[in-house]
Amino acid sequence: MTTLIKNIILADGSGRSLQKADVLIRDEKIASVGNFSSYKADKIIFGNELYLCPGFIDLNSSSDRYLTLFSSPLCKDFLIQGVTSMLIGHCGFSLAPSFYGSLNHFWSWSKTNHINLNWKKVGEFLAVLEKQKKIGVNLATLVGHRVIREDIVKDPHEFRNLTANELRVFRFVLTQALKEGAFGMSTGLGYFPYQDTGYHELRALVDVVKQFGRIYTTHLKNEKHFILDAVKETIRLSQEMGMTTIISHLRPFLGFEKDFESSLKLIEEKTAQADVYFDVNPFDASAVPIDSLIPDSLKNSDRNLIIEKLKDEKVAKEAKKAFPRLKADETIILNAPGIESLNGKTLLEFAQNRDLKEGAALLALMEATRLRAVIFYKNLNPQEIEKSLLSSRSLISSNSPNFDDLPLPFKPERAYKSFPVFLKKASSLGMNIEKAVHKISGLPAKILNLEGRGFVSDNYFADLVLLDKDFDVKMTMVNGKIAVEEGNINPAFASGGRVLRHRKK
Repeated sequence: MTTLIKNIILADGSGRSLQKADVLIRDEKIASVGNFSSYKADKIIFGNELYLCPGFIDLNSSSDRYLTLFSSPLCKDFLIQGVTSMLIGHCGFSLAPSFYGSLNHFWSWSKTNHINLNWKKVGEFLAVLEKQKKIGVNLATLVGHRVIREDIVKDPHEFRNLTANELRVFRFVLTQALKEGAFGMSTGLGYFPYQDTGYHELRALVDVVKQFGRIYTTHLKNEKHFILDAVKETIRLSQEMGMTTIISHLRPFLGFEKDFESSLKLIEEKTAQADVYFDVNPFDASAVPIDSLIPDSLKNSDRNLIIEKLKDEKVAKEAKKAFPRLKADETIILNAPGIESLNGKTLLEFAQNRDLKEGAALLALMEATRLRAVIFYKNLNPQEIEKSLLSSRSLISSNSPNFDDLPLPFKPERAYKSFPVFLKKASSLGMNIEKAVHKISGLPAKILNLEGRGFVSDNYFADLVLLDKDFDVKMTMVNGKIAVEEGNINPAFASGGRVLRHRKK
């Protein structure tokens, strides 16, 4: 089948100047870019001088962690904002490999008992997704450091240095995963107790990733008081290993702006020595696992023990003092595994239904969900976010799962409009559309080494987005199939995404 998109303004993903053009598509690929005013195609789309761009690449999706990859595989929230490819497996968590066929690692974010794991290796996981043929966007995965480590150590309540033999096993498992197509490895060093992960261990594992020419991504050990130290360690590792590193969701937390500014400056200054990027979202709110609000003095891998301690009046009082100040009417319970009726409710509604004050409501939510809830609230500085959007080292992400089934009033904006909002903000801050589009297409495609994606060019896959002059998405095409038409999901679109495997050794 041939499709002709006529009379568009092309931002081809390279950052080069805009040009007027027609784009001819044959089946799943772009046949040619040029002038085809008299060509008779099977389907003609009139661009009317709208912007045509490569499909956007979301470098930090958590649709795997929340398991919406299975409950809503079409990923409508991503398609509606122009995303055609996403990278999962972040912050140390990935769906594969899984030694014991368990989803226990995802217990904090998701209700896991409805998913039947019929894979152990990365290759098997990707094959399962391919066989299902349900995914709406192209999907690539990283390998999670934490899931492999916990399977090797076996005791989730124990954190210690790996033995020499365990480290050898880890390197072997990582090697196999990369051979089977994983795009790199992620760490979640900000989660208790992974702040204690030794530099020697990280270096030994990143060495394997480097050998395969893949990327390393990391959730920093500390994102507030000691963010600069964490960034310095990340830069050191990248510099010593000579490899591309992405800091996951680098965020300017309120009250820590100076530390953030120093970190941003350091990353930009060290560009020549260390190939370090960071991903950022254009909104000033974060999704926060509720167990991360527990004071450090109470943190323990045994959740039941923590909950028992919090029942003590004196301990509960100290915990409430450490909680961040929240606007209860603006704090959303994003996910409450096992108590789905709470999803989308505000903390104020939860508190009023139980006649509780804010601090007591948080404690009650912790107990009711066994520390599994994820809340969403404003905790970032919007001015610093704008600075980071303009950085030459920033990449744009949703940092969100798709929440296709969550009612719109309760759905975080980042889940369905991160990329159009980035384009609007970038334009208002003086960045031209060519550069902005490059930041969300050609640049991430180059970093990931995505073959045939990220650019509008001959013989590239037809992952395309049509934008109006306000940068709202009018059409999204995935591998030549129209997923979004006139700003709405195409009812005829059943699936179109591909499972992506890294081919380079």
